[in-house]
Amino acid sequence: MNTAKEAKMLFLRTLCRIKAAVWIVFFKASNMKNPYFLLALLLAGCLLITCKKPQEAPQSPNTGATTKTTSGGGDTTASLPIVPINPGMLVGAWQVINDTTTTMPWGLWQGHPITTSNYVGTPADYYKFTAEGDAYTSLKGVIDTANYMISQDSVHVVYTVFNGQRVTGGLYNSFWQVTNLTAHTATITWLYVSPETATTSVTYLRR
Repeated sequence: MNTAKEAKMLFLRTLCRIKAAVWIVFFKASNMKNPYFLLALLLAGCLLITCKKPQEAPQSPNTGATTKTTSGGGDTTASLPIVPINPGMLVGAWQVINDTTTTMPWGLWQGHPITTSNYVGTPADYYKFTAEGDAYTSLKGVIDTANYMISQDSVHVVYTVFNGQRVTGGLYNSFWQVTNLTAHTATITWLYVSPETATTSVTYLRR
């Protein structure tokens, strides 16, 4: 059991004991004399605390790819090697082939349907990276400008113009995972998580 799980179990046990003590004080103050009824209420309270699993936020796609294979009757999960970005290969102008966006409700909107849309690029859509660390994008009529830094297979983007509006540096930033990078193709994936949804965008580029 890892440290995080041990801390969680300790917290739940402590919370259960506190709730049990509160129930005992309450029933003593109310002159409740039935010990079996009291025991049943305490057990129910502990079960409600320890059995409820908190909903986890969707994970970012920029955490390393994995693949699952089956051999000899058992499943094994292995990490795929990270392919570092070649800066010289990324620099330049790219045409947008298409952009696929998937929005998965969770948290406050858990239970809502998942939606997917596909946008086909036009001659006005592009991604452009300069050797000086500037990035320019035009997608669906929205032009953005940013500074970028490369780390392994990701591009850390710090916007200076976001959704067509000038913003303070560092206020809006994102991580783009770049895969399938060749002299003529590239795929950019990013994830945005809000309290209601997790949105994944995959943009296919060529030149």
